[in-house]
Amino acid sequence: MEKIFTKGREELDKKKMKEFSEKAKNLTPTEKTIIKFYAEGKEIHEIPELCFISINTVRKHNANIYQKLEIGSREELLLYIELFRRSGRLDEIF
Repeated sequence: MEKIFTKGREELDKKKMKEFSEKAKNLTPTEKTIIKFYAEGKEIHEIPELCFISINTVRKHNANIYQKLEIGSREELLLYIELFRRSGRLDEIF
């Protein structure tokens, strides 16, 4: 029974990751750059200087990223980044 549950969970995870990867294709180059900075461990207050934009612009990009990826928070974004990193597929969301 446990094996069936684990296999079903893996299939669900693969499906969700594929959907997420497809949604990431709709991100703008700047939004993808911001995600790369998060993947590198940068914090929101570091990004304006790295991208030469204001903190308000970073917040707007974050809101657009969340909407396009259908997620609710930076924490959820970081979870997906980590899942893609662990599966060796991080380049799919950049």
